[in-house]
Amino acid sequence: MMIFKDILTTKNLVFIILLLILLKILPAVSDIVMLFFACFVLSCSLLPVVQLLDKKIKNRSLSAGIVISGAVILTLAFIMPIFMVTIEQITNFVQTIPTKIADIHTFINNFSFNGQHLNQIIDLQNLVGNSNDLAQSIVSQSVNITVGFAQGIIVFIAVVTIVFYMLKDTIYMKNKFIEFFPEKMKAKAEDIVNKIAAKVGGYVIATIISCSAIWLLIALILAILRVEYAFSLGLIAGVLDIIPVVGPTVALTLIILTAFKKGLIIVAIAILLFLGVQQLSNNVIRPIVFGRFMELHPLVIIAALLIGGKFGGLIGLIFAPAIAAIVTVLIDEIYLKTINKKK
Repeated sequence: MMIFKDILTTKNLVFIILLLILLKILPAVSDIVMLFFACFVLSCSLLPVVQLLDKKIKNRSLSAGIVISGAVILTLAFIMPIFMVTIEQITNFVQTIPTKIADIHTFINNFSFNGQHLNQIIDLQNLVGNSNDLAQSIVSQSVNITVGFAQGIIVFIAVVTIVFYMLKDTIYMKNKFIEFFPEKMKAKAEDIVNKIAAKVGGYVIATIISCSAIWLLIALILAILRVEYAFSLGLIAGVLDIIPVVGPTVALTLIILTAFKKGLIIVAIAILLFLGVQQLSNNVIRPIVFGRFMELHPLVIIAALLIGGKFGGLIGLIFAPAIAAIVTVLIDEIYLKTINKKK
């Protein structure tokens, strides 16, 4: 009975009630939670630079402002030229969609196997007629694209602001979090928080390297095959690689449609090499890169990706390595070190 009295204090009951309320409303605010988690990951990746600069200029706010401004400038300097080139090539690509669909229509009408024409199997009577409507439909979505772009800018500004305050007030927020623990556990809690931040910080760098590898490999393959828009298609494949399954599928579809003009052999080679790059990325590049920068074994990364995809869908796959880093630190510090501690 005394044990229950010690546990069921007013403070603990209030904490349990608040925790249950939080778990209840969590599904309704999952988007906001993921936004803050993404900002936490970004802030962890920039934190070492802020700490290094803060030691020199002795001004945390200025250090955080300089680092995040530099990160934004570098990001824009990298993205804007790519964005401009990509927009130009995608515009040309959209304009050629009717021609490419007409080529597909001609091929199917003329191709036969064992005396049977493909047009007897596939009904493409309205394909060419609808191709112009397809292009016009894509163009008509420009308003939605503009709205989406504006929303993206708002989210970008929100992310920059949140990350700035996370970097500026890192010590304050960490101390407030540690206040939730008893005095004898505060040092341990602080050590765990520091280790989580160190491991999670490698996620952004690992993601950039992984996506860049996909971009360069796909662009190089398409350039060797002399497929049009190799630069843009490689970039799209690299960026969409962040979104497992759906992203590569969209990228491969665009590659097939673009490469069709070169003939079936080129299309087949492009598909096989694309799938090969995906296998290389999923089984070699991602496990090694994420394991290296997040200090996790490649098998842990592979398991995290599989579990994240099973229970968390696309979002779970995207953030699986970062979540795995947090879980491994907690298991190691709270459980493994405790049971293996020498008396």
